[in-house]
Amino acid sequence: MKTLKCMIAAGAMLVCSGAAASGEKEKNDSTAFEQVVALVKSKRFRVEATDAYPTGNSSATIASRHGTITLGGEGHVSLAGNRGELVFRDSVVSGRLPFFGRGYSLPYGEGGGFEFEETRIEKASVKVVKRRRTRYARLSCTARVGGDVVSLTLEAYENGRCTLHATSNNRASISYGGVVEAAESDTP
Repeated sequence: MKTLKCMIAAGAMLVCSGAAASGEKEKNDSTAFEQVVALVKSKRFRVEATDAYPTGNSSATIASRHGTITLGGEGHVSLAGNRGELVFRDSVVSGRLPFFGRGYSLPYGEGGGFEFEETRIEKASVKVVKRRRTRYARLSCTARVGGDVVSLTLEAYENGRCTLHATSNNRASISYGGVVEAAESDTP
C-alpha cells in the first residue's frame, strides 16, 4: 500500500513537471509568434528566398556551353546560387526574385525575374491566422512593376520561416520558401 502511494505521488509530480515544461515551451512559442506578428504588422522587414516552387513544371533545365544541368525536381528549385530578396519598408518594396516558369506576355528579354525598385505597395492587409497546429501572420499586397501587376502573399511563421506567393498578370504563379527577419537598418 505504501509503495502504491509513493508511485501515485511520483506520477503526480512527473505530470505536474511535464505540464510546467509544456507551459514554458508554449510561452516561448507564443513570444516568438508575437514577435513575428509585430514584425509583419510593422511592414519593415526583409525576406530572403532560398527555394522556388514554380507551377506547371517539375524542374528547371539550364543549358550553357559547358553542358546542360537540371535544377530541382518535384516542382522545387534551390536558389543556393541565385537567392532572391525583398525588403519591405512601410508602403514600398525593393529587391529581386528569380523566376522559373512560363511568361505569357513579356517583352523580349524581360523574363529573368521580378524586379522591384522602390515599388509602391497597394492594397496591403495583414491578418493573423491561428489554426489547430499552425499559426502565421499573412501579409497580402499588390505592386505595379512596369505594365505588370504582381500580387504578393507572405505567410510568416513563428520559427522565422516564410512562404511567399507571387501571382502576376504576365507570368505563371510561383511560390518561394525562405526566411523573414527585421530589415538591417531596424536591428539594434
